[in-house]
Amino acid sequence: MILIKKLWMVSIPLVSILNFSQEKLTPKVDERVEVVSIVFRLAGAEEYSQDYNKKYVEDINTYFTTYKNSGIVEFIKENRNKNGLGKDAVMSMALHLSLKNGKFSPIKEKVNSLDKRWEKVDKKQFVSLLNLFYKNTNFQQFFNNHSEDYKKAISEYQKIILSDFNQDWYSRFYGKKATEDYKIILGYGNGGGNYGIKTHPEKQQEIVNAVVGMSSFDKDGNARFDKNEFQPLLIHEFNHSFINYILEMGDNKSKLENSGKIIYELVKEDMEPQAYTNWEIMINESLVRASVVRYMIDNQYSQKEIDEEVSIQEKRKFLWIKELVELLGKYENDRKKYSSFESFYPEIISFYNQLAPKMSTIISNYEKNQPKVISISPDIWNKNDVDPSIKEITINFDREMAEGNSINMGDSGKEHFPLTKNEGFVNNHKGIKLLMELKPNTEYEFILTNNKFKSKEGYPLKEAVIKFKTK
Repeated sequence: MILIKKLWMVSIPLVSILNFSQEKLTPKVDERVEVVSIVFRLAGAEEYSQDYNKKYVEDINTYFTTYKNSGIVEFIKENRNKNGLGKDAVMSMALHLSLKNGKFSPIKEKVNSLDKRWEKVDKKQFVSLLNLFYKNTNFQQFFNNHSEDYKKAISEYQKIILSDFNQDWYSRFYGKKATEDYKIILGYGNGGGNYGIKTHPEKQQEIVNAVVGMSSFDKDGNARFDKNEFQPLLIHEFNHSFINYILEMGDNKSKLENSGKIIYELVKEDMEPQAYTNWEIMINESLVRASVVRYMIDNQYSQKEIDEEVSIQEKRKFLWIKELVELLGKYENDRKKYSSFESFYPEIISFYNQLAPKMSTIISNYEKNQPKVISISPDIWNKNDVDPSIKEITINFDREMAEGNSINMGDSGKEHFPLTKNEGFVNNHKGIKLLMELKPNTEYEFILTNNKFKSKEGYPLKEAVIKFKTK
């Protein structure tokens, strides 16, 4: 168990335009987000074509069936692959539009923050075609038809995620109020993707829009939210507003650059797939993640929940997370000396400068402690002549495993996933028995992930991709 001492509790308000400590977060479903996600769905954008919300998707398909070849859809098809218009770029456009009197227009910004993937796209043409689609389909009617569904989702999010969310923690922890306005938008038809989109309208504060992906619905089409998934995401995103800018203050960046680059090069392979493409992002992300743990400690989360959050961050290769959490505990415990997070930043710089020369050893020790798959019985791993009559295999680990397992399909998909049943751990938890159904002359693949597989000591499994072919 990871034991982190609980220090005195701190508290702060969230992001608001007027009175930070009084303004409450109110999620909403945004018509701009819905219409833009729907036109990208009609254009075949995979990330906006998920059908978790089956009832809503059926309504979309029925209502817009005669508009699948409309001008905006063809425009997206033409520009999507050519300019990489996907994922957060889609939501960036949606939230850089204003909708007034049934007409879209680009918002006027202090500094242009529209995703760069739109630079070579004819944006005027996109907006013009979107307006035509909005008018011809009477989109507002579709949106209004689902107002009760949206209200139910908003109510569910408020009840499950926001009811015990401590807005007052942030300003007290960081010693200042946020400089950004924060909005929560439920991407009702977006699928599972979560996106953070910033806009900076003229004569307004910068706005951080958290577009929440929705992937869980009951049989009646009502939205469901897992607190363990969505609340940490919310806690995480809020911290960015109080942390990111400090790196750019004074000579902080130059003092961190050398150690930051050393550490980043050692974990680059794991950071890049998470879209953390430089040392600066890595530093900010690690501070945000450590602050999430401080929030959990200060708000009476169980030790099990805290340990699990730390483990998740270690799996993401923030292997110094425990030490960083303890450092921020020092900050919390001496607020007479450190009135704000900004004033504590020299200690953070010192922490990373001391961490850099030890990082290789930290990585090596962590990897030595990770359990590994050592063999499969019978021996089918990477074989091309596997007997298709085999019905049962045992995955063998190099040490005793804890309860919990996680097995995913491989890139080749469902047709090449051989497993039919998990029989559970065997051989004193050093193996797991799996049942299979195989066809002749077929390639198979599955992945043993580190999501739930871990050693008795709590270290996550080194992921193993299992491939083989039958004869």
